[in-house]
Amino acid sequence: MFSWQLDDELALLFLQPDMASELFGLCRENRDYLTQWLPWPPYIQQPADSATFIRHAIEKFARGEGLTTVIEYQGEVVGVIGYNQIDQALAKVTIGYWLAERWQGNGIITRACQALIHHAFEEMGMEKVEISTAVENEPSRAVCERLGMQPEGISRRAERLEDRVVDHVHYGLLRDEWLRQRDH
Repeated sequence: MFSWQLDDELALLFLQPDMASELFGLCRENRDYLTQWLPWPPYIQQPADSATFIRHAIEKFARGEGLTTVIEYQGEVVGVIGYNQIDQALAKVTIGYWLAERWQGNGIITRACQALIHHAFEEMGMEKVEISTAVENEPSRAVCERLGMQPEGISRRAERLEDRVVDHVHYGLLRDEWLRQRDH
């Protein structure tokens, strides 16, 4: 299994079919929390739903269109992160993630995003990294700002969540901006 050790407590693991039950349990435990910002948690009703997600993620990876990993923190699966989209023609990737509520505030997502950004620019030769989040999702917006990403605009009525429609703010980081940050 592909495992990317980021530091002494944080690793990214390539999704495997045998992770379906564990991932389902994490989703079930965090359903109310995750539903605040994501449209899919209400549809994850059984381990087979997580298995379907994993199968689709592996197929997307095989086509070169995405990369999804679980986040392992101190030996425990705590969330998911990856490139939701890899656009070779435009040389850009879009990062998406979610983290279980009890692990918020430990810098996990910031560190994982830093690793994916570094990989996108250094290993994949990308020119841009993007993240979109609900305008009201202050924790995710703070992650983008800590990463040095620039707000590029707002899409109104961008996503339907369970009980409302939200606007998204789009953040971007260009290779030359990242190089300047890295070298300072």
